[in-house]
Order: sequence, then C-alpha cells, then structure tokens
Amino acid sequence: MPDNQYCYPESNVLKNKLNITDARELSGAEKELTAIRLYELQENPIKGKFDFAHLRAIHKYIFQDLYQWAGKIRTVEIGKGNLFCATAFIPDYADSVFRKYFSQCKSAKDNRDEFIKVFADNYGDLNALHPFREGNGRTQREFARLVCLECGYDFDLSCTTHREMLEASKLSFDRADSSLFIRIFSKAVVPYGSPTKG
Repeated sequence: MPDNQYCYPESNVLKNKLNITDARELSGAEKELTAIRLYELQENPIKGKFDFAHLRAIHKYIFQDLYQWAGKIRTVEIGKGNLFCATAFIPDYADSVFRKYFSQCKSAKDNRDEFIKVFADNYGDLNALHPFREGNGRTQREFARLVCLECGYDFDLSCTTHREMLEASKLSFDRADSSLFIRIFSKAVVPYGSPTKG
C-alpha cells in the first residue's frame, strides 16, 4: 500500500536511513539488521511497564538502524485484506488493549491453560491495533516474549510457521476467534526453564 509520507515517490519502498530504493535489497537489509537487534534483546530486554510506551520503545530499538519513525505511531491507514485500527482511534484502542493485556496475563499465570487463552486473546487485540507503519509482528512477538517471561513462561514460536501465524492472525482479526492462536501457543508457551518444548 504505497503512500507519499512513508515511501519513495511512485514506489512502495519505505524511505530508510540507508537510502535503499530497491524493495528486495531493503527487505534483505531489514532482516539482517533487525535480527541483530532482536538477538541483542535476548540478552538485554527493554524494560518497561508493559504499556504502549513499552511497545513503542521495543519497536524503536528493533528498527533504529532503518527508519526515522521507529517507535512512532503510524499516520496512514494500513491493512492486509481489511484495514487495521484507523489512525484516529489508535490512542484510545491502545489504551483499552494495554489496560488489560499484562494484568490479565499476570492474573492467569498459575493456570497454564487459562494463561494461554488470555494471552491469545490479548495477542489478537494487539495485532488488530497494528500501530506502526512496518514491523508490528516482530515488535509484538518481542513484547509477548517479555509478558511470558514475567509470568514464568518461555515463548518459542519455532514450533510454528509464518503461514500458521498469519492464519491465526486473520481468524482473530476477522472473527474475534483466538482458537488458532491458542493451538499454536499451547506448543509455544512452556514453563520457564522447561527441558522439553512443543
């Protein structure tokens, strides 16, 4: 979805600090640079209050090498099939999401099945927010990993595929149905330090 504000003229390539104007080249650079930042976060996670400011700080860290707007709320409408949260409603919807995300997960942490259900519902709600122009998935996964850690769980998505996560996201977004997320997270969320995963 090309736009004049974020993309180079007559292009769908995002303006970037490296001045890369080829989509494939930018994709490669983005994968490489964000992988380094995500690896760094494994050792030194972003601390915060599990609120919108915390999510924005994570996004800023991951994408700091690429985009001037890293950590900033998007100002254009975006979607995959359907539009994500309209820009005018992002602050209010974010407030409703973060008011409950961590607190509900924390309250359910001692019952793994209940935790996974609550976690899946909130994961879907945050996906619908999609507050950044690019990089929402990577940011959300890191935020979710920190929520799980704080509640005594590991969050390891190596048990699933990008396609499965997209299908779960679509079902959650289109029908408010978290069942596919629950199925995936039942394998991905395990007690912290557990020797067996999946």
